[in-house]
Amino acid sequence: MDLGLYVDAHPGVGPIARAAEEAGFGHLWVYDSPLVYADVYVACAEALAATGRIAVGPGVTYPHARPVHAAAQALATLSRIAPGRAVCGLGRGNSARHSLGARPATQAELFAYTEALHALLAGETAQIEGRPVRLLHGSGRWIDLAPHVPIWLSVFGPKGQERAASAPIDGVLARWTGADGVAEVRSRIGDGPKLGVVFAVYPVESDAELETEAARAALGPLVVSRLRYLTANHASADEVPPEFRDGYRAYSEYRATLDDETRHFDNFEGYLVFTPEHLERFVTPDSMRKVCFVGSSAEVRGELDRMRDAGVDHASLQMAGDSIAWLRRMSKIAGQEAAVHG
Repeated sequence: MDLGLYVDAHPGVGPIARAAEEAGFGHLWVYDSPLVYADVYVACAEALAATGRIAVGPGVTYPHARPVHAAAQALATLSRIAPGRAVCGLGRGNSARHSLGARPATQAELFAYTEALHALLAGETAQIEGRPVRLLHGSGRWIDLAPHVPIWLSVFGPKGQERAASAPIDGVLARWTGADGVAEVRSRIGDGPKLGVVFAVYPVESDAELETEAARAALGPLVVSRLRYLTANHASADEVPPEFRDGYRAYSEYRATLDDETRHFDNFEGYLVFTPEHLERFVTPDSMRKVCFVGSSAEVRGELDRMRDAGVDHASLQMAGDSIAWLRRMSKIAGQEAAVHG
């Protein structure tokens, strides 16, 4: 089973990419959210330049980010920088669009974009807005269309997964909900695409670590992200997990004080990378455990083994906290304690 890693797009991502490669990861997925992080393709180029084996690409980009020909251009440029190591993850653009106060792409838009992107990267002609379009110079000093650029679709719902079965893609990313969940996803997507799962993990030596400032800083962004999602999508505290009910009530009261037109700004401040100071009170050990698999190195390895045994081809892990420190923790699982350097 191949392991992937998510990282936010930022200048300076090269050392993280190199550490991930040294720790044995096969993929580095770079978040694409224009109002939250830096440019995804600049970060991908830096990551590829700093490494020699790991596959790198947006994880995930989305139809409204760039016209499909511009996305194909960017990916083919990455292919020219590091032939055979460019990869692309596509989704509807939840954080990227909601941070604009806009709706994500529809499934129809996502799958049409996927088909056009696949065609362009294969050197074929795509129909875009009723017109034939293709990349004119498939090789040379500009881009390289010879290496295949794998396309993975992030589709968590059953309808999207069923539609993915006939899409021109290499893999599907879904949530890890156990072996039964993997079997359900596989029944929808068929035997064609590879199956990847998304999994947030934080190795600890003991439960006491959850009381430390380091753990709060690492897991707080995941807690706040879940809290924001719950308050935006549920009508009352009774509808959310018990660990989040007090937080749901308090955060709902806080959200009610924000201006309707700019409330979406608050929803994504610090998204997945830091906890805004005014939201730190919502981070508790119980809520940390609810948003992330927290356990010893042996327990984390056991969960990864369960994924592999369930037929998962690729596990894409969300880091929590400082990237290099997290990679040092994870390197113990693979018995590579000396492999990760800061």
